[in-house]
Amino acid sequence: MPFIRMVAILLITAGLLAFTDTPSQSKLEQLLQQQFDQQHDGLITVDKLKKLNGWSERDKHYSVEVSYNIVFNTSFKAYVDQQTAKPGNPLEKMAKGISAGMLKLQYGDFKAGDEYQVTQQTLSLLNAENGWLLQQ
Repeated sequence: MPFIRMVAILLITAGLLAFTDTPSQSKLEQLLQQQFDQQHDGLITVDKLKKLNGWSERDKHYSVEVSYNIVFNTSFKAYVDQQTAKPGNPLEKMAKGISAGMLKLQYGDFKAGDEYQVTQQTLSLLNAENGWLLQQ
């Protein structure tokens, strides 16, 4: 009887450990911040992230529903002026202008310190050799 109890405890422990290999809330916030920094060069800060739900899709793939706020570090006008003042060829400048225009369509004419709430977004992650990666 003690052997069966020990095997049961080991199986339960192993099962619980399998479910703990999920990204932490701080890791999710870090991954989102990196994504925004790559897209918008320091314009946005991720704040008040909450993990709503999560599930394994398949081996090494994990989906998670989150809510969070984004805080704009500068105004729309200052951001556009900063982006278009950067050196580059006319095609690069046009692409930066289009990207900025898309921001205005999505968030309006924001000011520094304005917050926008994302009530629910599903993120897809991959557990790679060097840790969690946010998939596009």
